[in-house]
Amino acid sequence: MIIKIYKKIKMMSGFKINTAIRQTISKLYSQTNGENIMNKKRFIKIGSAVICIFIFGILLFIIINSYSMNRMIENEVEELISVAKNTGAMTYSLKNIENLPAPVQRYFRHVLKDGQEHIRFVRMKAVGQFRRPEQKEWTEMNTRQYFTAKPPGMIFDAVMKQGPVWFDIRDKYRHGKGGMFVNMLSGLNVLKADDIKELNETSFLRWIGEAVMFPTALLPCEYIKWKPIDGNSAELAVTDGNNIGTYRFYFNDTGEIVKYESDDRYDKIDGKFQKVGSVAVRSHYKEFNGIKVPTKFLITRILPGGAHEEFWKGEVTDISYNTLKIY
Repeated sequence: MIIKIYKKIKMMSGFKINTAIRQTISKLYSQTNGENIMNKKRFIKIGSAVICIFIFGILLFIIINSYSMNRMIENEVEELISVAKNTGAMTYSLKNIENLPAPVQRYFRHVLKDGQEHIRFVRMKAVGQFRRPEQKEWTEMNTRQYFTAKPPGMIFDAVMKQGPVWFDIRDKYRHGKGGMFVNMLSGLNVLKADDIKELNETSFLRWIGEAVMFPTALLPCEYIKWKPIDGNSAELAVTDGNNIGTYRFYFNDTGEIVKYESDDRYDKIDGKFQKVGSVAVRSHYKEFNGIKVPTKFLITRILPGGAHEEFWKGEVTDISYNTLKIY
């Protein structure tokens, strides 16, 4: 009997002890679980704050760099405008072309009027598609371009879209020197190059190629020397300081420049500048301020191996002459 009572007490005691242990463990678990939840919430809050600060920092960085690039472009365009303001006014005369090759004379008679004011400053918008050397995919590009005729000057301001990514591009030619500046997503600089021999020469030749949009710049002067070839083509030798090159221009019977080509340009291929050829086709002439210019273009590069690769095509959507304002 005593043994039975002892066993019962032992069982009861064990039950109470086990219950107490379980209650203690449960209480500790609840506290730990609660602390874990609190820690997890605290971690989420801190993590969210860090992410927000990081995103804000990136946006601020992009905004500052984008503003800096825009200010750089505005200042450079203002410099061109200042040059144009200080360039003396001149007028075109048929006497200016008397000694030029026959197709060149035909061209100027077609696109200019006798007594036409010389173009000092140009601003132009163009839209189209562009692709880098040996790339298959085309990317959309919108441009605003500014030029001076004497001395040669150019600012090429463009936005190129490539999927969800965009690039802000500024190319220039000023004081005989070329420059390239490219920002990804408006704020992350991915390319900056200035005053490199190959870039200087190519930038000058780009200016010559665009001069079909402001024809008085192609009249004979210290930069421009025309030489006869045949009834529908002529050679143009161009010089600006140390930058020299040659173009061959082709004209139709109306007098329009329909194509021009050069072997003296460079492009960056495999990380280095290599000499390439270029062929430009121009069409769809329209009259702006009394001057006839082509509005559609297709530019092809000729790679070192001889392959022809179209890389810039589109149309001019707006152009004005001697309007001394930035877009």
